[in-house]
Amino acid sequence: MQFLYPAFLYALAALAIPVIIHLFNFRRFKRIPFTNVRFLKEIKHQTQSQNRLKHLLILLMRLLAVAFLVFAFAQPFIAENDTTALETGKSVSVFIDNSFSMEGESEAGVMLEVAKNRALDIAEAYAATDRFQLLTQDFEGKHQRLVGKNEFTDMVQNIAVSPQSRGIQEILNRQNDLLKSDDSGNVKENYIISDFQKSRYNLAEIETDTTSTISLVYINRNSPANLYIDSVWFSSPVRKIGDSEKLNVRIANTGSEAVKDVPLKLTINGAQAAIGSFGASANSATDTILSFVHDTPGIKRLSVTIDDFPVTYDDTYNLSYNVFKEINTLAIRPNNAERDPYLTAVFKGDSSYVYQTVSVNDVNYAELPNYDLIILYELNQISSGLSAELKTFASSGGSVWLIPSENPDLDQYNGFLADMDAGGIAKIVTGNFQVRSLNTEHPLYKGIFQKLPRNIDLPKAEKYLKYSRSLSSNADDLMTLGNGDIFLTSYNTGQGNFYALAAPLSIPGNSFSRHALFVATTLRMAEMSRSTSVNAIDVGNYFTLPGMAMGTESVFHLVGIDGKVDVIPQHNVRNGRIEINPGPDVTEAGNYDVILGNDTLAAVGLNYPRSESNLASYTMAELEETVKAIPGNPIRIYDGDSAQLSRRIEKASKGTELWKICLILALIFLLAETLLLRFWKTQKTRVQTPQI
Repeated sequence: MQFLYPAFLYALAALAIPVIIHLFNFRRFKRIPFTNVRFLKEIKHQTQSQNRLKHLLILLMRLLAVAFLVFAFAQPFIAENDTTALETGKSVSVFIDNSFSMEGESEAGVMLEVAKNRALDIAEAYAATDRFQLLTQDFEGKHQRLVGKNEFTDMVQNIAVSPQSRGIQEILNRQNDLLKSDDSGNVKENYIISDFQKSRYNLAEIETDTTSTISLVYINRNSPANLYIDSVWFSSPVRKIGDSEKLNVRIANTGSEAVKDVPLKLTINGAQAAIGSFGASANSATDTILSFVHDTPGIKRLSVTIDDFPVTYDDTYNLSYNVFKEINTLAIRPNNAERDPYLTAVFKGDSSYVYQTVSVNDVNYAELPNYDLIILYELNQISSGLSAELKTFASSGGSVWLIPSENPDLDQYNGFLADMDAGGIAKIVTGNFQVRSLNTEHPLYKGIFQKLPRNIDLPKAEKYLKYSRSLSSNADDLMTLGNGDIFLTSYNTGQGNFYALAAPLSIPGNSFSRHALFVATTLRMAEMSRSTSVNAIDVGNYFTLPGMAMGTESVFHLVGIDGKVDVIPQHNVRNGRIEINPGPDVTEAGNYDVILGNDTLAAVGLNYPRSESNLASYTMAELEETVKAIPGNPIRIYDGDSAQLSRRIEKASKGTELWKICLILALIFLLAETLLLRFWKTQKTRVQTPQI
């Protein structure tokens, strides 16, 4: 047993007062003469014994009453453990998990509301003079201070759900940063109120601090079942007007029961574009497809939606992209060459492709950024100036295709390939060769073939350039000859693509220009050169746009489609691309337009991270077992569903208090004294005078 105010024990000296009163409070007897006292001896002895016992009991009651009254003021308690505090001042940091997972239901109601009530219970367990810090997933600056109990209560009431999600050690570090700056000498205590999801909280990473205690308040959900859209992607990498689009949607079911016939809806620019339904087995994911057609060009803002309850933040997935009306292609040919018959035949008659050809001496370098695909058609030489411009073009997101000449200048070709980080040319090979393999998994060919015949007749070559790669090159072989040499390959150059064909088209023995694959390859290169990339990011991340000319006074704006949000995002130009960071002011999911001046350049779909979607959490038993292995001060764990939380915290913080028992005992002993004085009286004995 310990005392909260041991100085009061000096008051035990007051026990001498009733002893002194007892010693000096002797009753004075009146003498009455009797002729013969022989008959009174027995009565006298009996009366004196009763009085002595009565006085001793009264003295004992007084001593006990005074002693327990002093104990009550000293406030004795039995410590729960070594961390039970003796000091009166407390600095308490309370973290309330307001992430999306707390939208779930517990037996006591919505988990976030239960957590807020438990925070109030924690405050109730402390004295009015103690100080409190409120902390949430948002790590707001206004919460980085200690406040009184009343202000703490008001702040708790204003907490709303947040898309933020943080690890447990990050939370503890934030709490300790403030508590360590408090030099009041108060005892420092940390509380974390959460559902403790396994996907988000790695309890093994907790580092205890000797300057503060840690208490975990566990909010138990009714069920971990949740249905959510995990990801979305297109079957084809290119978006075109009139093409049938297939949008793949992956839905995850974390529940223990299967679901079926769940509706799925797709909206484009606010209008319903497709509907579907799906089923999913228990604790599994399923893929489904939504089909639709783009009838018009322009920016497309898509939202895929399902209906689920009670966790709804992950029921919608947003994405945006641009469908262009035209794709601009430029072929650079030798000075003495006529318009190439093969490329012209491919692009002729399709209004979605704008095809131009120009001799190498007439190239206007300033106009190169206006094109999506630039084809070097059988040039004998590639000057260093043209090579530098094409490198800049590809680094900014454009595509370059090299179709070699029959008699190339190998030095200039190798210089160009080095600029494009595409290796070099070892030699010119002649013979009779045929393409052996086709990389159908590469985006250039993916989705083109419904089913590729086993014995397909692939292109042949009688003369080709033998390419060699540098160690740093990032290459994907698209077609490979029977001897293992490259026939067509692709390189990533900055933000763009560089394609290299090994065989000239004009040689009669090279059949690629007359093969059906030539048309498919050429058109797909043009399509992929136009950025139809899908812009879909998590809230808090950045996205990129193709490089563009910007005035010095130009300012980007990120505007919500409902017009309620209009912010100026941060932007940087890196490797010819523009990185746009929405910043901390954009916290809501949805589709947003990127506006520069009066032009809407693109759109981006912002989504809440799915890190909260798997609702599986630790149980109380798992929490207790896990924290036992953590060295340092013991970590307390409380059941957040308990209505006795305030009392349990008070008991753990102050120990088992005994002052009330001491006060009650003091009153009991005072009452006993009163009863002794009132009801225990000396027996009166009638004495008759003997007759003489």
